[in-house]
Amino acid sequence: MKKRFGVIGAFLVASTLIIHMIRQARENNVKIHKWTRSGYPPHVPPLSLFFISDVHKRKISNDLLSSINDKCDLVIIGGDFTEPGVPKLRTEENLAKLIQLGPVLFVNGNNDDEVDQDWLHQLLDSPQVYNLNDRAFTLKQGNKTIRFLGLAQRYYSQEQIDRLFAEDCADFTVVICHYPDVSRFLNGKEINMMLSGHTHGGQIRLGRFGLRSHGGVTKEEGYDKLVSNGYGTTRVSLRLGAKPETHWITLSSE
Repeated sequence: MKKRFGVIGAFLVASTLIIHMIRQARENNVKIHKWTRSGYPPHVPPLSLFFISDVHKRKISNDLLSSINDKCDLVIIGGDFTEPGVPKLRTEENLAKLIQLGPVLFVNGNNDDEVDQDWLHQLLDSPQVYNLNDRAFTLKQGNKTIRFLGLAQRYYSQEQIDRLFAEDCADFTVVICHYPDVSRFLNGKEINMMLSGHTHGGQIRLGRFGLRSHGGVTKEEGYDKLVSNGYGTTRVSLRLGAKPETHWITLSSE
């Protein structure tokens, strides 16, 4: 009898945990970052960015979008916006929702590279979307320039990095790359901020332990590096200890 109750108890605990993991994976969290940086040009209006990465197969919730009431200057997609097996219509609807917030900058992730590339390129061929794969987008703020440089690869040679940074004469530079480890190729470059994803914060963590580090902001060589837990999941739609997140970033001078 005790054994039977023990099995039932274990089943109930496991079921409760799985339900919690399903619910956590469906959360719509917006992390707020109000950053005043000495490198941000003075006498320039604050810049508002919405950063989202690792959507994968998830539908972007209307509740998420309705929670954003402020003006959005740019939406930044940090890779893995889709993956093999995701209905194309879902990805198209997700992009249409983000375009409602503001102009979109897009950088590929590894799963984006695995889907129909002709379809993806056609989807990104829109006046409201800028494909930032190994390209730069410059935003004029008065007589100052804010440069967004997208790095779409996992590995770079020094020659490739030097070429991408050759025309970097901006007053403030934001690097966007799906892969956080690309920062190791950026030593000595004039960067103010880096935005990335890919790791899902480990997705399923047991306390402090996970297959990947929890997302967060770290200080690199003179710049801030944000690694997001991401919005969606891959393989299994479960999360534990690594809540899904998007980011509302406000940049201003000190």
